[in-house]
Amino acid sequence: MDWFNFVVVGSGPSGVAAARRLEGKGACIIDVGTTPEYLFPYASLSEGLASGNIESMLGARWEMLANLVKLGQVHAKLRAPGVRYVASGQPFRVSDASGEICVRGAGSHAAGGMSNAWGAQLFRYTDADLAEAGDWPIGADALDSYYADLAAHIGIAGEVDDMHNYLGKTISMLPPAPIAPAAEYLLARYTVQRRRTHLRLGRSRLAILTQPYRGYPAYGFNETEFFSTESPGLYSARRTLEELRAGRRVSYLGGHELVAYRECSEFVEIDLRHCDSNAVRTVRAKHLLLGCGTPQTARLVLLNKQAIGRSLPFMDHPPTLVPLFIPRMFGSALPARSFPVQLVATIEGHGQRDMISFYYPGALLWSDLLADMPLPIDAALRVLPNLLGGMLVAQIWETSRPLPENRLSLAPAGTILIDYPGRSPYARLKSLLATLRPLGAYSLQRLATMAPPGWGFHYAGCLPMRRQPNHFETHVDGRLWDSQRVRVVDGSVLPSLPAKNHSLTLMANAARIAEETLRCGY
Repeated sequence: MDWFNFVVVGSGPSGVAAARRLEGKGACIIDVGTTPEYLFPYASLSEGLASGNIESMLGARWEMLANLVKLGQVHAKLRAPGVRYVASGQPFRVSDASGEICVRGAGSHAAGGMSNAWGAQLFRYTDADLAEAGDWPIGADALDSYYADLAAHIGIAGEVDDMHNYLGKTISMLPPAPIAPAAEYLLARYTVQRRRTHLRLGRSRLAILTQPYRGYPAYGFNETEFFSTESPGLYSARRTLEELRAGRRVSYLGGHELVAYRECSEFVEIDLRHCDSNAVRTVRAKHLLLGCGTPQTARLVLLNKQAIGRSLPFMDHPPTLVPLFIPRMFGSALPARSFPVQLVATIEGHGQRDMISFYYPGALLWSDLLADMPLPIDAALRVLPNLLGGMLVAQIWETSRPLPENRLSLAPAGTILIDYPGRSPYARLKSLLATLRPLGAYSLQRLATMAPPGWGFHYAGCLPMRRQPNHFETHVDGRLWDSQRVRVVDGSVLPSLPAKNHSLTLMANAARIAEETLRCGY
């Protein structure tokens, strides 16, 4: 039987961040480690479109057109053949306020987890964020050193500008990523009018190498984000996993899924199923750290506690999406190189600082845009080429707190069920659109769409950390409420979600918990 001091289950952002802190300490990463079976054969989206190879662009069954008939059920980032493997884990389904299934999804068994398909925005939480969201038992200062270490490890592109204080005071950044002409126009208009508006607008913080860094090449900005996860220069947790494996200071056991664990006074006994043979093997560790992703970790804990009939709180950031039209830029040349995320903003003076990310839709197929245009499809096809240069999409994130009706539970067979009826339309949309009009960006309230629950991928809160945890909560050091040796290091422990992407915080908090584990003395 294999013995380890620490076993980390999961190689997503949380798992690798914890494992980095346990290097050389007798740690082992265990994951399924799925990798893509299909590789997008083109270096850029434009090359793929020019090829005429319909199957490589749309999939063997034209899966990339699924949104035309099942709007919102499958995220655009998870439909392409080269990306579908990312969501190959435990299946789940999400039901909305009407009780209808609005999203069918799955956790990730991929090497690197869901970071293979993320938007690459990495922000710090500040004390103001935690105060607005509420219920955090730690302050932002508890994460500061881990934020700084991860920023140096990953390489974050950005700029010190009007969003600097809001996004967190990351100082050492790579040059910002290029932005589309429409975003440049919006930023220039804002620069002139910043003293006359409550809007704060600036460059995002992106896990993109805009120049060579730590031996890795710069990112190509070839608009393949929706078709491939094999993009040098765009960080995913798989890069860190590969570094840990190459350094040989952390053991790695891929191709295995955790099926059960038993905590004893001196160790944790862990049963693993081999994904090819189904053979079960058992290992022991002094400490078990669960970083399987929020839904999958919650499922494992419920099964371990034989609590299938119990439901747990569940949070997400289902965003509001608003198309923006900048008439001055209609008909302008489309950029040859781009990345979806362009700018980020917030509005001060509302009492609640929401976050608005501005996206350029150039990496999307036109079929993903046509369904949202208030025109017949044939008319939309004719006008879209002239509109696209003057289009951005505002993606609005609000603070998310646990609501009694938003719950995760298990079906008798162990399938994950998520009920998410508690969600209201974005109340400040009219004010936001009025703030953008002086900058030359226009839209209508009726064009806004609410992404379905579960579509935000910022899953959190099933096992929230508390100073004095009750059942199915965790201690500040990640331990389950009744445990000494089993800890949770992923989004399950976040008690609320500020209106920001939580990826960097997942990693920083996982690193903090790993160090707490080293310090526990047993």
